[in-house]
Amino acid sequence: MGYHIEQVANMNDKCGEAPTWDATGRRLLWVDNESDLVHEFSTDTGRIAVLSRGLNVSGIALHRGPGLVFGGATGLHLWLGQDNYRTIASEYQGETLSINDLIAGPHGRIYAGTLFWGPDGMEKPGRLYLIGGDGSVRVVEEGVHLSNGLGFSPDDRTLYYTDSSRRLISAYDVQADGGLARRRVFVRVPDDEGLPDGLTVDADGFVWSAQWYGGQVVRYDPQGRVALRIRMPMLQVSSVTFGGADLTDLYVTTAGHSWRGGPAPPGYDFDAPNIGGPLYRVRLDVRGRLEHQADFR
Repeated sequence: MGYHIEQVANMNDKCGEAPTWDATGRRLLWVDNESDLVHEFSTDTGRIAVLSRGLNVSGIALHRGPGLVFGGATGLHLWLGQDNYRTIASEYQGETLSINDLIAGPHGRIYAGTLFWGPDGMEKPGRLYLIGGDGSVRVVEEGVHLSNGLGFSPDDRTLYYTDSSRRLISAYDVQADGGLARRRVFVRVPDDEGLPDGLTVDADGFVWSAQWYGGQVVRYDPQGRVALRIRMPMLQVSSVTFGGADLTDLYVTTAGHSWRGGPAPPGYDFDAPNIGGPLYRVRLDVRGRLEHQADFR
């Protein structure tokens, strides 16, 4: 089955990531985390602009109050405008919160994963943190190799979490206090496919996972079985989210800087002409869900 795949923007992103739909503003936000840029695309006007520059951002959450919540190499911040932000949390027990992806939970808290990855691979394991509205920080998972996509099931009882270099998407029960329990393997991606990266969950509880090196987006049913594959024009497909007036547009980010530090599938061409960079939109007959908003006072 074919899908209409439309290039929405080509900002030549070195590492396009963190697509976030703002239904109130009718805009799609996303980042180039290697260039310290946050972009916005207005679906009403088609205008594409730089929203923020100079602050490293790898994850975005909408905020119940003014501004946006940004997570990146220097921690978690409440961003109110260019060069105007308040740091919510920057370290935990002396370790920098080097955030690579995040998601807001149903009570306004942030789940944020850290990574410590250099040109020679993992420097040390990361963690998944739960950051409260008062700025409190607690560890909810440890031993993470390459922290990436996060998503909640429609009933908010399950959190999905990607460890890319281990080719693993895990599922957890979400407890009343935000803690996580009963970790289990949701998907283990085969070695001959790309690495699982950013993800989102649709209204039917199916998980959509971008495959870095894989040139595709994969939809998994709630039991972790492959339900659909959408082949993309670029190889480094980095993340996905639903947007648009009826939440049936799948936005897909890609990355143009050929990343040689990860476990690519056999025969992968790091010098291929279609590594990545543009932002895409795929029209679907599947409906997504609005993500929760953070709540920091």
